[in-house]
Amino acid sequence: MTRLNAACFAAVLFFMPAFQGAAETASSGTEEASLRETINYGTDNEITELIKKLRSDNIDYLDGDLIKLAEKTKNQNIILGIFSFFGERSVKGLEDTALAIVSDRDSETTQKVIAALDYLGTVKEKRAFPALTEIISSGDARYDSAAVKALGKIVDSEMSSADTDGITEILIDYYNNVTSGGNNREAVIAAVGSSGGDAAAAFILQIINDDEQSVTLRMAALEAAGKLKDSDVLDSIIAAASSADPNVRYAAVGALGSFDNNYASAVILESFRDSYFRTRLAAVRSAKTRRLEAAVPYLRYRAERDESAVVKEEAVLALGAIGGKDADTALAALMDDTKNGDALRSLCAEMLIKNDANAYAEKIIAKLDEASVKKQTALYKGLLKALSFARTRKVENFTARLFASKDVTEKFYALDMTANNGFTAFKDNVEALSKEKNLSLSSRAKRTLEKLGG
Repeated sequence: MTRLNAACFAAVLFFMPAFQGAAETASSGTEEASLRETINYGTDNEITELIKKLRSDNIDYLDGDLIKLAEKTKNQNIILGIFSFFGERSVKGLEDTALAIVSDRDSETTQKVIAALDYLGTVKEKRAFPALTEIISSGDARYDSAAVKALGKIVDSEMSSADTDGITEILIDYYNNVTSGGNNREAVIAAVGSSGGDAAAAFILQIINDDEQSVTLRMAALEAAGKLKDSDVLDSIIAAASSADPNVRYAAVGALGSFDNNYASAVILESFRDSYFRTRLAAVRSAKTRRLEAAVPYLRYRAERDESAVVKEEAVLALGAIGGKDADTALAALMDDTKNGDALRSLCAEMLIKNDANAYAEKIIAKLDEASVKKQTALYKGLLKALSFARTRKVENFTARLFASKDVTEKFYALDMTANNGFTAFKDNVEALSKEKNLSLSSRAKRTLEKLGG
């Protein structure tokens, strides 16, 4: 090799890391640019595939580009896809587009108008009230059902009594004079429960107490009664909790979660014994809503022994929501018991980490290591996810281990722990991941850098 060739070879070796780093950055940037090009110029099928990718990779930094696209495109499939993507995440930004579509509904397709109404309800856009009440009052059969459902999502306790009384009056009139059965009547009852007002309790009670009404409508009325939180309806709810119909019992016990009352508490606790699993499920959820400490031993029993997997899971979530020494002790015992399934034990760990990470982080790390040695993959993954919610310095060393891992999923969790705890010691690790070819990983790393201060 000549002296000149040797010098050139040395220069290539010297600059190679820089070239590789630039190439990786360019690759990441190229993918992002490609996604934006699809938004700017893609067909509806290409936009659909792009949204699938954004959804699966949990990417949100292109939301602004999609909002601009929604404002200018007339393509129905694109509009529907964007409304769906934003609505499922309850992300705002499309309100003006949706309001324009509803306002000009006679010139728009039915699908677009219904999608716009659903989105306005999901993001609780109060500017939609005039259009919604107009549709309901006119009995426009194309859109009245969607308008009722949207109205029920938007009305809330922050509104003036004059406004809620007016909305309730429109809904009751619609129920009595326009609807003719089916889901639409249930939606009206739900909306009345949300709007409240002087006439709401009487309307709801009439349905609850009418044994001739269908079970479906009585259930809807009981759920609405829970939203009202009106003491005038409590006696009827408690009476319904002893109904011969299991579905009525289920709905009644679910409604009791809204009432902070000793009598209601006693009925909730008694309902843990109901042979119908949905009634037990309602008791669990009401205890969770009420943060009912007296329910802790019932919840532990249900989490250990209930025949329904969903009741077991909800019982763990309820223990986590109640918190405190007794609830956390119950969760720790459930997590330690190897007779319980991996998913349930992992959920217990998650509740403990969220309630008191300082007290339980090291114990869960030890269980993670044990699961790794025993090749208990499902348990390991579940405990790792649980630990990623920790906010404590006690996971710092474990975070370093995750950054050193070759597993992409573990790197994601390392980023979560770094962001949650402000671990600036890992800033270099985060910067390295921000240049990864994996767009989802690099995006998460960039967001983590922002949380660390740049």
